[in-house]
Amino acid sequence: SIISQQVTLLMNTQNPITDRKIRLALVGCGRISKNHFGSLEQHAQDMELAAVCDVDPQALKLHADQYQVPGYASMTEMLAKEQLDMVALCTPSGTHPEQTILAARHGVHVITEKPMATRWGDGVSMVKACDEAGVHLFVVKQNRLNSTLQPLKRAVTEKRFGKIHMVHLNVFWSRPQSYYD
Repeated sequence: SIISQQVTLLMNTQNPITDRKIRLALVGCGRISKNHFGSLEQHAQDMELAAVCDVDPQALKLHADQYQVPGYASMTEMLAKEQLDMVALCTPSGTHPEQTILAARHGVHVITEKPMATRWGDGVSMVKACDEAGVHLFVVKQNRLNSTLQPLKRAVTEKRFGKIHMVHLNVFWSRPQSYYD
C-alpha cells in the first residue's frame, strides 16, 4: 500500500524514525479518507493516527471520536499544536498545493491524493517547498498496485507486446458534480 512505502522510506532516510511510531494526521475526512484510515489500521505497528482535520464539523467530530484523536477545523492550528511526522491530504484537489507548502514549512512530510495540483506552477511550488524543508512529498498512485493491472505490468516489462509506440487508456470512474465544482 502507499502507506507501507512511506513507512519504509521514513525508516530509511538520513533521520530515520525507528524508536517510535510515525505520527500522521489525516486532513480531510471525506470519501477517500476511508482508504487512508484503513491503511493506518493495517500499519498500526509502525504508524499512529495523531489527529484529524476537516472543515465539516460533523465529519470532524465523527472521526475524532471514532479514532480517539484530537480534531481540528484548521490545519494551521493542528500543525502548531501537534508533533507530527506526516500529513495525508485527502482534501479537494485545488487545496493540495497550499496545504503541502504549509506542512513543509512545519517540517512535516506529505502524502497527497491525486492530482497533487491542478496547475503546473502549483506542483512545482509544492516540490520546491518540500525540497527546501527537507521533507518528502508522496503522491498517491495506488492503481499501479491493482491486481488487474499487475499482469499487464509484467507483460510490458517482459516486452510481450514488442516495442510500444502509443497507449490509449480510458478509466471510467463515477464522480459527483460536487467533486468537479
